[in-house]
Amino acid sequence: VASPGKTVINVAGDGSFHMNLMELSTAVKLNLPVKVLVMNNNVLGMVRQWQRMFYEKRFSHTTLERDTDYVMLANSFGAEGYTIESEADIRPVLEEALLSPGPAVINCVIDKDVNVVPMVPQGGSIDKPILEIACEEDA
Repeated sequence: VASPGKTVINVAGDGSFHMNLMELSTAVKLNLPVKVLVMNNNVLGMVRQWQRMFYEKRFSHTTLERDTDYVMLANSFGAEGYTIESEADIRPVLEEALLSPGPAVINCVIDKDVNVVPMVPQGGSIDKPILEIACEEDA
C-alpha cells in the first residue's frame, strides 16, 4: 500500500504465516501484489534450531503437527496458490507467481532441520552473529 505498483515479497516460516494469515484477506480485497513465500517445514524452525544447537536436541513444542494445504488456503481467500517441492520447481513456480497480478502464496516445502543464518547465539551479541552452521553429517 505504501509503494503502489511495486511487488512485495514476504518470506515467512509456516508458524509465522499462521499467526498472520488473515492479512491475506486485506491483500485480496485491495488486490495488492504481495507474494508470500511460506518456508514450510511443519515446525517452529528457529526455536527447533536453538533446541538442536544449544539444548542437546531436547525438542519441546516445536513440531506443529498440522498439514495445511497452502494452495487451497490461498484460493479460499481469492489469492493464487503455488507449491515448490523440489529444486526443479523453484524457477518456474517463482516466475509464474511473480507474473500473477495480485496476491499469491507460495508453499515452499523444506526439511525441518534447514538452518537459518545469521543467528545470534545464546548469550551472544548481535555484532557477533553465527554466519555458518555445519551440517549434521559434517559435525
